[in-house]
Amino acid sequence: MSMPSQSRAAPIFGALAFLFSVFCLTVLAAPVCAGTVWMDNGDRITGSILSLDNGILLLKTEYGGDMRLQFEHVKTLQSDGDLIIRDQSLVHDYYAKLVRGDEGEVVLEGVQRSPAGQAEVRTQMALSSLNSMARPKRLWGETAVNGRLDVSAMQKTASVDSQDLGLDFQLDTRRGVWRNSLSAAYHRSKDGDDVGTDNFGGQYVLDRFMTEKAFWQARARYRRDLVEEVSRQVAYGTGPGYQFWDDELGAFALSGLLGRVEYGYDDGDSEGAYAGAVRWNYTRYLHGKQIQLYTDGELIRAIGGAGWGVSGQVGLRYNLNSWLSFYIKYARDQISGGRASTNESTYQTGLGLSW
Repeated sequence: MSMPSQSRAAPIFGALAFLFSVFCLTVLAAPVCAGTVWMDNGDRITGSILSLDNGILLLKTEYGGDMRLQFEHVKTLQSDGDLIIRDQSLVHDYYAKLVRGDEGEVVLEGVQRSPAGQAEVRTQMALSSLNSMARPKRLWGETAVNGRLDVSAMQKTASVDSQDLGLDFQLDTRRGVWRNSLSAAYHRSKDGDDVGTDNFGGQYVLDRFMTEKAFWQARARYRRDLVEEVSRQVAYGTGPGYQFWDDELGAFALSGLLGRVEYGYDDGDSEGAYAGAVRWNYTRYLHGKQIQLYTDGELIRAIGGAGWGVSGQVGLRYNLNSWLSFYIKYARDQISGGRASTNESTYQTGLGLSW
């Protein structure tokens, strides 16, 4: 492995600055698609129909935020935009708009999709026959901005004082064929005079979609640790990826990257190598998006050497309302096979703020 120098580090941070500028240029407001739901008690509710899952219809309203409705009490409904709709047969699905129908029914107007192909349809269906609905995230022409700040803090005063603090920030934007993700984190734990954890870092990911599923990804990551022997990690790379699904009920994507990884040590020494990486990102919403299961991370392996590393997290989030959530997660950062190894596990629970 070779020694990185300041001349090599300059292009890295120059590239980060360029990617960040691209990220900032894509942050615009997102349009909202409206719909109407008629309830069996006579109420009529207007808002954006987001999803139907396990008998819970999720509706986003301007006056009340997210509303979760028991689908068994819905008389009929309509949407202004297309939804991905699956019936109880699960043999095919529909990419269709909902049109108001008779009581207990709805008209599907769009395309029926199956392994044999697709065909235009306009058919009336019983509401009881619908299994799930999800608003798709359009590839062309739509802009979306989402952010989150997770905070975990604990202060204990006893014979030995202890402190724990965790801050995790993420901002995602999507405009047309471009998708950006910027994240940063800071973690510190102290027990008396003993500092057990003290690290911070950030990551920027840029995706350019070539089709509705396939994309090309560029990623740059930096991590600084003031406690472990591996005091600095820098990784950057690029490669293809595939979005298996991405809608209001969840998302799953895989990507494979080729690039370089560099490590710095607490004695001032450093080393680097070209590397390959596999990245994953999975999330699944349950009970009208009130519960979220998620995992993301990457497995990286040095080319021509034995060094490898894994960095990732798995967690569960309970959304108290549209902007506040309670979360619990487990994160892992491990490096093996190089001059020094590290194996850090972090358990966190706290509150998250979303926008």
